Amino acid sequence: MFRVLVLGLGEGLGEALRNPYYWGRLGWSLGYGLASSLLTVLLALPLAYAFRYRFPGREALLSLSTVPFVLPTLVVALGFLALAGPRGLLGLNLQGTPWILLWAAVFYNLGLVLRLLVVLLPSLETPLAAARTLGASPWRAYLRVGVPLLAPGLLAGGGLTFLYTFSSFGLPLVLGGTRYATLEVEIYTLLSYRLAFPEATALALAQLAVSAGVTLLYLWAQARLALSLQAGAGPRPLPRAKAWALALALWLGFTLLYAPLLALLLQALQSPGAFASVWHSDDFTPAGEALWNTLRFAGLTLMLAFPTGFLYAYAVWRGERQGWGTRWLDLGGMLPLLVSPVLVGLGYLLAYPRLSGSLGLLIAAYALLSYPLLSRALLPALRAMPHSVLEAARTLGAGPWRRLWRVEWPLLQPALRSGAALTLAAVVGEFGATLVLRRPEWTTLSLAIYERLGRPGATPFAEALALAVLLGLLAGGVFYLLDRGRGTVG
Repeated sequence: MFRVLVLGLGEGLGEALRNPYYWGRLGWSLGYGLASSLLTVLLALPLAYAFRYRFPGREALLSLSTVPFVLPTLVVALGFLALAGPRGLLGLNLQGTPWILLWAAVFYNLGLVLRLLVVLLPSLETPLAAARTLGASPWRAYLRVGVPLLAPGLLAGGGLTFLYTFSSFGLPLVLGGTRYATLEVEIYTLLSYRLAFPEATALALAQLAVSAGVTLLYLWAQARLALSLQAGAGPRPLPRAKAWALALALWLGFTLLYAPLLALLLQALQSPGAFASVWHSDDFTPAGEALWNTLRFAGLTLMLAFPTGFLYAYAVWRGERQGWGTRWLDLGGMLPLLVSPVLVGLGYLLAYPRLSGSLGLLIAAYALLSYPLLSRALLPALRAMPHSVLEAARTLGAGPWRRLWRVEWPLLQPALRSGAALTLAAVVGEFGATLVLRRPEWTTLSLAIYERLGRPGATPFAEALALAVLLGLLAGGVFYLLDRGRGTVG
């Protein structure tokens, strides 16, 4: 990473500052991030109001709203192409427009923002009841009293949405075209087609500076969010007819939002032969080879990311208990989530040029990008462990290692499974770092899809759809089998 900074602060920074094209990429990336955040927050606000009430399927819908978080980028991109691309079911081609990118941003982030707001809902009931007593209508009370109380959740959710969209790569690469390429796409283009390392690192430095500023805002909002949580009643009951009407409206709305996934499945089923041809393709990487690479890379990464994430989370937790002031250590563990996969790949190439093309370098990049997901899932469970149980084990003579194995480890099993599920789902769909560090024989399912998208014709597109269905089922299946909705990311 330091090699990246040195290159970016040298001749590349001056070249980037003098080129209006790069300023345009930065401006579009900022606009895309801000517009996505605003749109997602505006949609999440009325949805949060609706989730104050109890209706049939409420918990299932809330769980399904976060499904896009574990879906690989190219699966979602293929879904949007299947619905609103040149061969889309809508008959309306939105590829190469900002509208399809904004839709995709809402698709990915609405569930995350909604979950943040739903956590705050119980603390609204008393203030809203007071406002109603003073004569305010339900909706006016929510806007004038509830929304200000939701401000920490809105800032945290909006900050996360901005970070994800500002530095996004796969969706703008496939759906946006050259006109709506983000800084991340431009960095990859400079590396892959021009070998312009100084300019690429200068843009990466600018992207990192913006992300760091927004991250500080997010952490501040997250701290305020923790202070805002209060115990309260559960969802409010509704008359039966109104509850069913609300359920129908919300399920219909989410069905329209997630229509790209349905379109992906429908389009793929229209060409059943593609599911067979992808396994023995002569022009592209066969599905079997790509699947084997994906699975073995995921397994190798988990072997490295699991102990790294566990030890990091355990060190932060122990430091907090001992009063060591581990705030900056906790913040440092989030850095891989803020740095783009393309930048991580570039950093490894610059730091270890002699290892270029080695499998160890690729697995190290995967582990760096994924271990924070495991640690963020583990930290809340560590912090929630009952202090009395640990003290009882210590009183009975159990040493640190024995307490870890006999007491702490069993209590952490649900969080460990959730963290492993997030880690594997992220690695299975990883795309950016793989493009930078790949070798032809290392083609994963994501790269096999991208191979076929780069070739015109109906057959390659049909095979890409079939592979996208396979990749989506793999990522979603791994996450479901390990997690089952039990864990959270802190």
